[in-house]
Amino acid sequence: MKTTAVDLRIATTLKALTQVKHRLHAFQFPPSKKVESRLVGGHLSGFRGRGLEFEEFRHYQAGDDVRNIDWLVTAKTNQPHVREYRQEKDRTVLLCVDQRSNMYFSTVEIMKSVVAAQVTAALSWQVLQQSDRVGALVFGTQGLSWFKPRRAHSELLRLFRLLETENKELVKRNSETERVTFNGVVQRLLRQKLKGAVIVVISDFSDFDSETRFMIRRLQAHNDLVCVSIQDPMEQELLIQEAICFSDGELQVAVDSSFQEKIDNYNTLWQQHHLSVKQELQSLGIPYLQLDTSGQHFSQLKQQLSEKVDV
Repeated sequence: MKTTAVDLRIATTLKALTQVKHRLHAFQFPPSKKVESRLVGGHLSGFRGRGLEFEEFRHYQAGDDVRNIDWLVTAKTNQPHVREYRQEKDRTVLLCVDQRSNMYFSTVEIMKSVVAAQVTAALSWQVLQQSDRVGALVFGTQGLSWFKPRRAHSELLRLFRLLETENKELVKRNSETERVTFNGVVQRLLRQKLKGAVIVVISDFSDFDSETRFMIRRLQAHNDLVCVSIQDPMEQELLIQEAICFSDGELQVAVDSSFQEKIDNYNTLWQQHHLSVKQELQSLGIPYLQLDTSGQHFSQLKQQLSEKVDV
């Protein structure tokens, strides 16, 4: 039986995400400088793991080697602590990936949902290559899917399979089970009680609001955050020079210059919203990276990571 070829601009596949590994030379993911321990100061070298020279105590987090637990400090603080050492790099990076129906959009080259999946794959391969733990929280048609931070290729493949499934469901326009809000995602992250992690949020931030900002501040108190915004040029400025047909996969509407007032209102609201998101995140000291759907997202990611991110 003949199989239908997958257009990788519309939906990604496990094979395609695995091959992203070969793009690793394109950028360098920065080290974390966040320290999480009541017993030390505000910064450390960024080197973690078992080694010869003791560096600090920090809170225990899921995936840590239980052999590194310091029971004396744990007893004194009533919270589990582990010992940190200087020589081996060891950190947790969590990738929070939007695969909801709002990401299934593009007027240029590649769907926002595919950009998000490819960026997730590239970052996760990079983190794993640096011998750090990588985890993920994917939110989309399958609800919320949590991947515990680990150093394991098998976990990456499991994550990539889910991203492939999410992409396929978006093509089918299957959003019946989609009830996930951005605030619900941040609440889930808070419930995980992450300490000292680098959290990379990959989304279009379309439903970011004042409540989101409040929760982001709480999350940032114990972790480093990086926000990667994915936008399509037409979302940024809708220009109608001739009639254009828009569709949600079921219904269609033709839009022409007679809609100009509504178009102007849309452009104003969009620009105000995304400028507000950018300014609020930057006011919190959170790097805000902007990618588009032109197919140049890897080069954009490389440039902005080198210029802006110092977490």
